[in-house]
Amino acid sequence: MSTVNVAPLTEAITLAVNDAGEILLVLNAGEQGIDTINLNDLTPNRYPDAADAFVDLGRNRLLDIASTEKTKNTPWEELSIPISVTDKSIAAGTNYKAHMEEMGLEGNPPFLFPKLSRATSWDAEVTSGVRLDHEVELCALPLADFSAGDTVEMAYLLCGDFTDRWLLVSDMDLGGEMGKTGFPLGKGGATRMPVGPFLVFPSTPDFYKKIDLKLYVNSTLRQHSKADLMIWNPSEIMEHTLRDCESVYKRLDEELGILDNCEKIPAKTLFLTGTPEGVMFHLGTIWNPAVELHRILSQLSLIFAYWSDPPPR
Repeated sequence: MSTVNVAPLTEAITLAVNDAGEILLVLNAGEQGIDTINLNDLTPNRYPDAADAFVDLGRNRLLDIASTEKTKNTPWEELSIPISVTDKSIAAGTNYKAHMEEMGLEGNPPFLFPKLSRATSWDAEVTSGVRLDHEVELCALPLADFSAGDTVEMAYLLCGDFTDRWLLVSDMDLGGEMGKTGFPLGKGGATRMPVGPFLVFPSTPDFYKKIDLKLYVNSTLRQHSKADLMIWNPSEIMEHTLRDCESVYKRLDEELGILDNCEKIPAKTLFLTGTPEGVMFHLGTIWNPAVELHRILSQLSLIFAYWSDPPPR
């Protein structure tokens, strides 16, 4: 039987949102569902997402609630998106050495690009593309505005970063700087960013280093790595974003910026921190029509937790 472990409360608080928009405190998880406390039953406030609930209620009150209130089982299929973000997130490319090598980009630093996709639910359909490819990523969410040199509390969830490699290559200036062309088009579009249902609020800044990243395609494990192997950590990605703010990115003939305000990064800006090795694309496969994902079954592999076996279907 597949099992999943929610982070213990001593290490992190885990929240989710159901289809009715109610905020759930998550204590345990299993194949049939998760054990939750409905925070909407305990407060008159109604929050846009799990991040706002955590900031308003605070860690100590949530710990008190976890120790005093009874849980109920919530089926997986009732879980929705735990965050409310815009159509533009920020992503780091080749932020894992092994992925950099499989892409033939050894010796190059990581790079940034805008991810122009609205987040969809963890179990939402991912539509096909000309050369569709999968990537699992740890997403970071600052809980306060971030300026250069700041230290802010971060929340984390898992994200799927799906790419039409054909569009990426066809819109790329091969002589230009990596990430500035091709990526805004090939990485963007509807259904290209399902996110996990759990938003996790660590008690220490280095918690992300413990995270296992896994992605299954049709119950086959395709990607598996530790998040502590990323080259730029989440805070460094935000620092590089501010330094790179004046750069111009192109999607077809449209010119784009990565931030609207170069003085700060707004709270709840979603950052995709890079993918490990195991993607389908490499330099020799762009011409091969067999290398395409016809159906995505990442499903519960996009849950922020540790799976001992492929996720239930």
